[in-house]
Order: sequence, then C-alpha cells, then structure tokens
Amino acid sequence: MRVVFFGTPDFAVPSLRRLTERFDVALVVTRPDRPVGRGGRLTPPPVATVARDLDLDLFQPANPNKLEAVEAIASYEPQAVVCVAYGRLLGTRLRRLATPGIVNAHPSLLPAYRGASPIQGALLDGAGETGVTLIRLVRKLDAGPIVAVERSQIDPDETAAHLHGRLADLTAELLIRVLPAWAAGELTEESQDEAKVTLTRPLERADADLDLRRSAAELYNRWRAFQPWPGVRVRAGDTICGLTDVRLGMEQLDPGQVRLSGEALLLGCGDGSLAIRALQPAGRKRMTAAAFARGYQGVLHVPWGHPYPEARPPLIE
Repeated sequence: MRVVFFGTPDFAVPSLRRLTERFDVALVVTRPDRPVGRGGRLTPPPVATVARDLDLDLFQPANPNKLEAVEAIASYEPQAVVCVAYGRLLGTRLRRLATPGIVNAHPSLLPAYRGASPIQGALLDGAGETGVTLIRLVRKLDAGPIVAVERSQIDPDETAAHLHGRLADLTAELLIRVLPAWAAGELTEESQDEAKVTLTRPLERADADLDLRRSAAELYNRWRAFQPWPGVRVRAGDTICGLTDVRLGMEQLDPGQVRLSGEALLLGCGDGSLAIRALQPAGRKRMTAAAFARGYQGVLHVPWGHPYPEARPPLIE
C-alpha cells in the first residue's frame, strides 16, 4: 500500500518508522527547517531527519495547501494518507488525495482534550486514563469522526515526558493495525459527542509560575503536566527556582512556608505541601534540595511564591 505521511515532531517518529517497515511510504511531508538556539541555526524537524535516514522522498512546503504543493503531493498517487502531529491544518484538496480521506492521530480520548496540549491537559486534570484516537480529518480542529481508539492507564506519578513517549509508540502500533482496513473502506466511523468536547490551548512560558494558594494536588499535577516544558517555577525570596523533581508532601504547611525534611524541601500550599527533591536556581545548575538548603540558607526563612503570579487563562476549556 502506497502511503503519504504528514508529521513533524518527535511524537510522529515512531509512526513513520513503523509505517515504513510495513508499507510503501512514498512521500514524507513535514514543516520547513527553522532557526533554533541563540545562533539561529536552521534545524530540520525530527521527522525530516528520520526520513533522510530512511532514504524516503521528503517535501517541506511552507504552505502545503497551495496548489503547486497539492499537485506535487498528489503526483505520488497515495492509497492512504496519514497525519501525526503535522502542526498545520490540511485543506479540502489535501483531504481528497486518497479515497477514504486522511487518517489523523490525536493523543487523547476524543472528544476530550482537543487542540494543542492534549497530553498536558489529561495530566493537569488528574485523569487516570488517556489514549490515542484515530479520526478522519475534517475542516474543524480534531472534530472528525472516530476511526479507532486505544486506551491507556496513567500512572499517578507519570509526567508528560514519559506519557508522550508511551502514546507515540501506541499511536504507531494502532496505525499499523488499522490502516489496511481504513484504506479499504471497511471501518465504521463514529461521530464525536460535541456535548463532551474540551479544548486545550498551546502552552506558554508564563504557565510555569506556581500559585501556592492552590492545593498541593493541583500543583503536583501541574508539575507532572509541564515536564519537560515549560516546567514549573517559584520565587524563593529574590531567587526564581525551577522545580525539577517533585512529589506530594505528607505534611500541612502554610502557603509559601518551606522546611527541610530529610532529603526534601517541603513547600506549603493552599492545602497540603509539595516535597521538592531537586531544583534549579536561575542561572545555576540543578541541585538537590539538601545542597540548595546549604547554599541558600537565607531563603528558608522567608515565604516562597510572593508576589503571587497573575491568573493565567485556563489550559482546558
């Protein structure tokens, strides 16, 4: 079966590799190289790097919906078109490239957590289950009819970084199982329940700021959801600290109160506490809580988290 694959970030790489093992991936479409780092060095997307390693035809249009781009992709005469985290809406002409349309993978149990941050949304909500949904791509974002679903439990201490990798692999395996029947038109689609839709927005750097008036459980879920980016941070006196290893604490402290307990710094929240096991002061290397307590003794005697950060727009609507 001849396949055209749309994808861009690391999340799409396992799917590209597995599809290449099973099918004829005739063309890989990904985003253009972009400047990265202080030097602005042009860097290819992860999918572009893997496509070159696999010696696949690669196309990186600035706008895949332009007529010349559509015609170039159509010349490969795909029998199936797969989209995994491409990062741009695909128009009507692209959706008509293959008879069944485009099958798109989304890392949530749709219609929950549509949009840009589905993995983070599930963790922020404290959900115990998530998964991958394959849908037929339509004009409205993540709203297409459901083709297949694979569910997965979320560990109580699992971070977005770990869940991201698991769901990327799960997506690849689901696509391998489903794609032949999808291309043959043998699958029954199921409409999404619009009454149950939740929508996530893109993450921003300011989302990292913790409001210690909130409960420890909520803030711990925030830490889990925001690994590796944007992370979470809190002001300790005049020092802004990124919290790099966190668990729920077992003691009740006032919001912003901090105390060294064994190998962890306990940080009081609106309800409960966080046990900080490692942190990174701005401009310094990551250090254990005990090392921080030795080097920053003065900030152990002032309330943390002041001034409280301004309210942020909700990640989930």
